[in-house]
Amino acid sequence: MSSRKVIKYSSWIFLNISFVIWLIFFLMRISGKLTSWSWIRIFSPLYVTFILLIFFAGSSALKSSDIGYFIWSILSTCSLGIFVVLVSVKLNSPSDANVNLFYVLIPLWVFLGLAMLLRNDSRNDNGKQKNYRTKGFKKNFRIFYPSFIVYFTIYTILELISQTTYLLSWTIKFIPFFIFIGTNILVLLTKLGEPGFDMTVTGLVCAFLILLYLYLIGKIGHIAIPFIPIYIIVPIAFILGFFI
Repeated sequence: MSSRKVIKYSSWIFLNISFVIWLIFFLMRISGKLTSWSWIRIFSPLYVTFILLIFFAGSSALKSSDIGYFIWSILSTCSLGIFVVLVSVKLNSPSDANVNLFYVLIPLWVFLGLAMLLRNDSRNDNGKQKNYRTKGFKKNFRIFYPSFIVYFTIYTILELISQTTYLLSWTIKFIPFFIFIGTNILVLLTKLGEPGFDMTVTGLVCAFLILLYLYLIGKIGHIAIPFIPIYIIVPIAFILGFFI
C-alpha cells in the first residue's frame, strides 16, 4: 500500500473516531451526565477534526491544480469549522448578547451555499461529478442532496425567527423536514427493486428526523433513542469511505 493511501485511510479513521467521541460527549452532556464540562470542551474533538480537514482539503485541492476547487475546499471547510466554534460559544453563554444567533448562523449559510455550488457546478460535459464521486448514489443524490440543503436552510431561518422574533412550535419549525421526509419516502418507494446503501442511508436520515421530532415534542423520553439511526449511519459511512 502506498504512503498516500496510508495517510488517506489513517486520516479517515481518525476523523470518524473524533466524530464518535464528540457524539458521545454531546449525548452525555444533554443527558445531564457531563454538566461540569463546558460546551467548548464538549465540541473539542470536532475542532481537531476541522484542523485536519482544512489541511487535507488544501493539500488535495492543490494537487488537483484547480484554483476554483482549492478556494471552494478551504472556504467550505473553514466556514463549517467557524460555525461549530460559534455554536459551542453560544451554547456556553446563551444569554450573551454579543453572541447573536444571526451571526452564529452566517458561517453555516455560507457553507450550505458552497455545498449547493458544488452540486450545481462541479459536473463535466458528461454530467459526471469531477470533485464529488457519487458512484452508485447518483440517482438518489440528485434528490437527497440539494433538497436537504434547501430544507435545512429554511429550518435555520425558522429557528432564527423563533429565537429572536416570534416563538414557533417544533411542528412549525420541522415543516421543511416533513417535506424532505415525504419527498425521499416517495423516492425510496420508486426504488424498492434497487436496494443499496443509498436507500439505507436515506431511510436512516429520515428515521432520525422523525425520532428527533418526537423527542422534541415529548413523545420520546430519552435523547439517545433518536440517535440510533446515526449510530447505524456512522459505521456505514466509515466503511464506504474506503471505497469512494
